[in-house]
Amino acid sequence: MIIEEAKARLVQLDDDLELFEEMGIPAGQKLNGKLNSIRQAIAELKVMLNQQSFSSTDEEIQFFKYVKPQFIARHLFALDVFTIEAGKPVDTVEVVKNYFEQELKYLRKYYDQNKFMHQYYLLDGTELDALLFVRNAQLPGSLIPDVQGFDPQFSTAGDYVFARFITNERIQQFLTDRLYSPQEAETLSGITKKRTTLKWTGDAINLAEMAYGIWLTGQVNHGNAGIAEIIGSLEVNFQVNIGRPFRRWQSISGRKRVSQVKYLDQMKAAILKRLDDENA
Repeated sequence: MIIEEAKARLVQLDDDLELFEEMGIPAGQKLNGKLNSIRQAIAELKVMLNQQSFSSTDEEIQFFKYVKPQFIARHLFALDVFTIEAGKPVDTVEVVKNYFEQELKYLRKYYDQNKFMHQYYLLDGTELDALLFVRNAQLPGSLIPDVQGFDPQFSTAGDYVFARFITNERIQQFLTDRLYSPQEAETLSGITKKRTTLKWTGDAINLAEMAYGIWLTGQVNHGNAGIAEIIGSLEVNFQVNIGRPFRRWQSISGRKRVSQVKYLDQMKAAILKRLDDENA
């Protein structure tokens, strides 16, 4: 129950952050607005934990491993982007490029300093979950860096580090987008397939259903991609405007229960029919 409520609050938070991103206001004012929204969401998250108990240790692990880090990552990302943009030199293209490349090196340094935890994160390990993502568990300090403001009732040994990894992945993409053209970025990522122009010609709400299915089942970036990022990627690749995630979710949840995910039901029926026809 807590996890579902927290995920719904995360969708609403992403919608708020997107609104601030679209506002034509100074960078400092935009940052303050984003941070206030994030702090409010995290405060509500704490209230949820005070009012409800986890149904099991597994639910507590899921919350501190996958859910809470997403909220903290949004806080870190907003601060990091502001700092990077504020520190960007007003100089030649080459100087600015060197600046962004140096920022990428800082990210790699953090990974080097936390090699064990980064491998655990990338592999989505589970062996140490009871130590890393359960409150008041005792873990050797050598594995986890010190975190200021550690709240034992709202923190575990590993949730902040995972939030930093999520943030660094987003910052890496942010920097790469500014360093390279889309073609160069694809080459660096090892993507060499010829790009085909595809356009979504169905209803945008149907693609929103798919986006939520992808997000809620954790199919992208080990479950660390946010719904706004997934929807944004689908919009770019399918040349369609899906709209604000939270508004789309309200439209879906407001349907009659027998047909709340009618497009996914339609997809399932079509696939099963194809399988039945092949096996007939």
